[in-house]
Amino acid sequence: MKDTTAILPDSLIPGALWMMRFDEQGFLIRRAEEPAAFHVPTEGFVWLHMDLADVRARPCINQIASLSDNARAALCAAVDHQYLEYADGLASGALLDHERTLAGPASRTDFLRFAFGERLIVTARRRPMNCVEHTRIAAQRGARVETPLALFELMTGAVMSELGRMIKEIDLNFDRIEDHLIDGRGREARSSLGSVRRDAVRISRQIGGLASTLARLEDIEDDLNDTRDDALREAAARLVQHTESLVREVSNVQERARLLQDELNAILNLETNDRLFVLTLVTTLLLPATFVTGYFGMNTKNLLFSENENASLYATLMCLAASAIVLFFMRRSGLTQRPGSEAERQRSSTETTPSERSF
Repeated sequence: MKDTTAILPDSLIPGALWMMRFDEQGFLIRRAEEPAAFHVPTEGFVWLHMDLADVRARPCINQIASLSDNARAALCAAVDHQYLEYADGLASGALLDHERTLAGPASRTDFLRFAFGERLIVTARRRPMNCVEHTRIAAQRGARVETPLALFELMTGAVMSELGRMIKEIDLNFDRIEDHLIDGRGREARSSLGSVRRDAVRISRQIGGLASTLARLEDIEDDLNDTRDDALREAAARLVQHTESLVREVSNVQERARLLQDELNAILNLETNDRLFVLTLVTTLLLPATFVTGYFGMNTKNLLFSENENASLYATLMCLAASAIVLFFMRRSGLTQRPGSEAERQRSSTETTPSERSF
């Protein structure tokens, strides 16, 4: 019975984090005698994972004879976007994934570089990646991975699963923000909504890049009669179908974010209008009193009450009377009602009219 829990020693290859060998049935194997150097097997396949932070990794990758120039460039060159190329039976490119910490997936992202053929898959990264760790654990636990393409599909599926989890988390955050808006705590939700919308935009960009990258893999036309290419197209079709569901989910999340932002803006505008209404009302009430005080502040002869001992009292009463008169006319004109109060009054009167007629 074969031992299916092994990783070949890292010391065989400079800059390698691990090298896993899988048999033809797709199970990870361990042998009592390890090879003296790395080589591509004739049965099964090998997964070589490189650490680009190690200066020895790039020279080692350049010495792997089974890799094409495009594959070496994909593994070693700097990259700033997701892409995928396929030529001469080798698929290579880069995928954006979240970093992996001891606590689990982190919010920061980095590119996972890859190149794979029929018997070999090489991945490289600068920081620990969540999809790689997920795939390694699955392989060690006995997951069946028959080909490098199946391993790539497993890693890409891990990326999509993490994106789906993050979309659900963002949706839950929107639920909490919506509760704040319903409870009238719009200003508390303002900062939270901004950060959650920022996360949604980042995930949307990542999913969009992933979807377009996998769509290119689905449209390969290297050799229409090659069964390996057919398997690649079939795997790409499955992955594209998964990404399409993620695109729909993230589109719904972004649409919800826009609706919440519009609702929040409306609430904040109402609060601003209420404050402006109070400010306008107070200013209008104080204008007559300001006029009276300005009038009695003139340095002119024969000013009213200038020789009266109770002049201050009379001036005060005139200020109050002027403000009261203005308030009276404002109330008669309906200017003291808050915006919407008149509409609510008319609506309530309309709703009570049928019941009054029934009596």
